[in-house]
Amino acid sequence: MHEADSALVSRISAWLALDRASGGMMETCPAERNALDLEVELFHPDWEEPSADKLTQLDRLRKKIEVVRKLYRFYLPDLARAITTTELSAAAVRHLCALLLKAALVQNDARYLNSALKLLDGVLARDDCNFPNELHIFAHATLDVLVPPVSGTA
Repeated sequence: MHEADSALVSRISAWLALDRASGGMMETCPAERNALDLEVELFHPDWEEPSADKLTQLDRLRKKIEVVRKLYRFYLPDLARAITTTELSAAAVRHLCALLLKAALVQNDARYLNSALKLLDGVLARDDCNFPNELHIFAHATLDVLVPPVSGTA
């Protein structure tokens, strides 16, 4: 990873830490204790330096963004299926977007960037999900890292 790429990863990491510290998480509902509470899960620091298991879960979430175009709060523990129709909060969607951008850079994988861009473009069709300008800036910078602009002509 180049120095500029590392600086961008650090900026995204700082944003994630501030976002996590600002809260945004709801308490787990007692009736859903055996489920994976994505609202709480995404704000756990383990997602910021994801293990292979977390990357597998992130890939499953990418598919939900790409195919289902809905993100719910409660899933079966393996994320195979939502168990409620309660949508994931806008705060958690924003946090997920930043996690996807960081994963795109760290994994050098444009699939994560593609999913983040779809969130930013409103693929979830939600009026309450506004993204701060900083996430748009991170997305453009991530795009420039993964697909460097062409300079000059051949």
